[in-house]
Amino acid sequence: MLKKGLGVGACILLLFSPLVLAESCPIKQLDQKVAVSHVYDADTLTLADGRRVRLIGIDAPELGRGGDAHEPFALEGRDYLRGLMEKAGHQVLVHQGEEKQDRHGRLLAYLFLPDGRNINRLLLEQGYVMQVFIAPDTDYAKCLQSHEDQARQQRLGIWSQKEYQPGIPSRAVPDSTQGAAIVRGRVVRIGESRDNLWINLEGRVALQIPKADLERFDETQLRNLEGRRVKARGWIVRENSRHHDWRMRVNTGLALDMPD
Repeated sequence: MLKKGLGVGACILLLFSPLVLAESCPIKQLDQKVAVSHVYDADTLTLADGRRVRLIGIDAPELGRGGDAHEPFALEGRDYLRGLMEKAGHQVLVHQGEEKQDRHGRLLAYLFLPDGRNINRLLLEQGYVMQVFIAPDTDYAKCLQSHEDQARQQRLGIWSQKEYQPGIPSRAVPDSTQGAAIVRGRVVRIGESRDNLWINLEGRVALQIPKADLERFDETQLRNLEGRRVKARGWIVRENSRHHDWRMRVNTGLALDMPD
């Protein structure tokens, strides 16, 4: 789908430019070309028309608010993305997600530079962001994984921090934890409710897997995880319930590293 006014000739030039052909995760759908007015952090931008955009498939460290300290590499990631925008004339190409907006009303999209380079890939290669996986918007997930893997192996950026590598132990999640995280631990119980399968980790951390999304997992493997160690990534929420203190909703097997 092309925005009205974005000519076919321009699209052909883009698709066959040398940089696009060399891009390991090239754009799959060109919806619009837009101007960027402000980069808030490494995963959130404001467009010239006032819309805010949240990049799909990555999460950046948080900038401090109200006098709180910035999380490690939050400023470096923001400044790197600002530099990319300056060199690109503050123009980006947009592939809008299947889910159009997040709960904050931000446009959900994959962004590319005018020369076709994938902005997620560039940020992941520098170690300024981590991948997150939320179905149905996982179009570029698999082709981006090797770029995160390389940054992690080289301990670049956030991967030099123990909360990212090897991840937060489920039995010792700090009270200050918020937002996206990587949590690792031993499965102590598999539970089930009407709408969800629950993977309970040591330390009262529960992975919530909606039954409607089980088709995106190896369900047999899920139901046989008790006693095994897993690593999950997603948004973790403090929730003092009868069964757990922390909850992470996971709706695709890409977000769950399970043993073979």
